[in-house]
Amino acid sequence: MIEVRDVTRRFGSFTALSHASFVVRSGEIVALLGPNGAGKTTASRIIGGILAPTEGEAIVDGLSVREHPNAVRARCGLVTDSPSLYERMTLRQYLTYFARLYDVSAPGPRIAELVELMALTAMLDTKLAAFSRGMKQKAAIARALVHEPPVLLLDEPATALDPEMTQTLRELIVSLRAQHRAILLCTHDLDEAQRISDRVVIVDRGRIVREGATEELRSAGRPAFRAELVAGETAVRAALAGAGVTIDGLSPANGRLEVRWSADDPAESNTRALRALLDAGARVISVNAETRSLEDAYLAIIKESRQP
Repeated sequence: MIEVRDVTRRFGSFTALSHASFVVRSGEIVALLGPNGAGKTTASRIIGGILAPTEGEAIVDGLSVREHPNAVRARCGLVTDSPSLYERMTLRQYLTYFARLYDVSAPGPRIAELVELMALTAMLDTKLAAFSRGMKQKAAIARALVHEPPVLLLDEPATALDPEMTQTLRELIVSLRAQHRAILLCTHDLDEAQRISDRVVIVDRGRIVREGATEELRSAGRPAFRAELVAGETAVRAALAGAGVTIDGLSPANGRLEVRWSADDPAESNTRALRALLDAGARVISVNAETRSLEDAYLAIIKESRQP
């Protein structure tokens, strides 16, 4: 549904995006992650037909953003972190205007459905200038969905939303994926990305530095383990050192001892570690594999990408 093909975007001498390529398929949520200024918003605006690429091509629903920018815009729903609304309009007027702009055949029922979803029914005839920032964000989300676009470009969509509305938005995004929409989510909320994204594209300083399934990125790297013990700290340190296992962390927890280590060959290293702990008289309560959070994986990838 979305194909970004070797796209570069320059602003004068500054290159905001350099030779970027990735795909978002129908029925898929892809999280585009990166530091401020990495090129995420530039990428989403190119896909949405707002910016033309300096080089390369972006295809949306089979249409070139270069050749058919208006048709591409009609197929996209765009939500930014700072929506620009027509504040002299009421919410009803605003959504009706965009529904007619997109040739929605029956705007009334569609608008009623969206304002109920966004908990804005009571505000339908209130001017947008009177809305709080969070309410304006809800109005922008309703506007982006009014024509039921096949592609959603969400740039920090949960900005200024309260926790309840954030959860509602998350459930909505997941439900839209089930309707075979292609969804690109630009966010700094890595916990949110971890919860709902199928794949992750990480961009830094205008270049894509890693791409893959969310769980693959989290599981990559050296396997880590955590054991909960009843034992003395000195004995544990000596036992694991004797087994050739390097401790990554050791701390008391609720009257017990929590120890962490990493292993290139878990079957071999963990067997030695457990045998050494038992021989030292430790009582082993549990041993668990630790899966990296997406945040940990992201930070490690960014750090690696910046090494000379």
